[in-house]
Amino acid sequence: MSATPPAPSVPQRAVPAVSKVADAIAQGLGKVPARALVVTSALVSDPPASKGDRLALAVAAQVAGRFENGAHAQADVLGLAAARAAAATHGAPVLVQLTVEIASGKLRVTADLYPVPRTVWSKIRDPEPAPTVHAFAEALIDAEVRSYLPAIPLVTPQVDRGRNFESDVVALACGDLDRDGSSEIATVSRRRVTTSRIRGGKVEPLRGKGWIDLSPVSPAPLREPYAFASLVERGAGPEARTTLDVGLTDRALSIRFDRGLEVDSTFAGLPIPDGAGVACTRMSSLVVTGPIGACKKGDPAPLGASVGGQYDAFASAALVDAGGAPYVVWAGRERGIVELRDDASHAARVPDMGAQLAVGDLDQDGDPEILGSVDTLNALDDAVVVKTWRRATGKVLERLRIPAAAGVHALGVCPPDGPGHAPFLVATADEIWVVR
Repeated sequence: MSATPPAPSVPQRAVPAVSKVADAIAQGLGKVPARALVVTSALVSDPPASKGDRLALAVAAQVAGRFENGAHAQADVLGLAAARAAAATHGAPVLVQLTVEIASGKLRVTADLYPVPRTVWSKIRDPEPAPTVHAFAEALIDAEVRSYLPAIPLVTPQVDRGRNFESDVVALACGDLDRDGSSEIATVSRRRVTTSRIRGGKVEPLRGKGWIDLSPVSPAPLREPYAFASLVERGAGPEARTTLDVGLTDRALSIRFDRGLEVDSTFAGLPIPDGAGVACTRMSSLVVTGPIGACKKGDPAPLGASVGGQYDAFASAALVDAGGAPYVVWAGRERGIVELRDDASHAARVPDMGAQLAVGDLDQDGDPEILGSVDTLNALDDAVVVKTWRRATGKVLERLRIPAAAGVHALGVCPPDGPGHAPFLVATADEIWVVR
């Protein structure tokens, strides 16, 4: 096992992207003199953004608010030369100049702190001093950021298919486990846990571990196993790390992997998704049910006391609405009906859904998408069904249906990686799909 000490746990709710980058920029700049002026240049964005300058100004306002020492943000976007002049006019001792960008599904902010010459002699010696402190931060875009950008239609998806090297995948996860800036696919089968990417029409493994080396066999394995895989960000700032938490009812122990797919720790519970993290339960009969708790010492407490029902499929996600408010949604299937609930007491029921589930905000409009298979015993009739839950009205609307004649074996949602909707994953009998 790895001897790396665990990073401090973080709350299981999402942190809005604007807040996340503002916190990181303030931390990166350190102690800023009182009455600093924060100015942003115009937004640079890979999708067209008619309201982009409003987003940049919102970021500047939040950065200024983090200093709490009389700092304030300029009310309009300015280039560096105009920003220097504005800082001198306001009598600010320093200028914090921001560059705000949206690229590859991320909000990126660069900050430079410039001294402002105050005396005639300082202006003569160095009228345009170089920056003394530099900071950078980025966060995945969310519904609040997307509210300043064009809406994304969930139509005519592009499906990239890769021939899989194993045929019994039972769980999927997607994200930047090794923190290299791009997402990996994590697959859980009855034999292995693997990270991979799709290249040239094939699933190309990166790292893998066999279950035989990870955990003893469960004393009571199920004929049709349940499996869960969750990528969890733990800690914050420079200490942040991502783990892959995996549980399979074939095995006695669940595994927490580090960024290199080495074993971080093991525990006895089944790690089900719980907002931005995981919580542990045990199987009762043939369903996921009963009380839940922290999977191991140091993990945050679950967001609820129990699973909430008797489910043969379960999913959860931590999301942000268009106003920047975080919320958590859970989905569980009981007797073919998917029960939806969130932490604001909204609820809905969706009939005729299959036993594969995933949750995410694919179009980043603030309402969650529920991804499921079809409730059928004939694989030829199976499909991936994407429905949007309008939480305010309780309505659930079908948005996409993609036939999957080989059967849907697992589903997963990826982080945004471009101007379109967030990708999602589908495991069939012999392929992995990335749907964009």
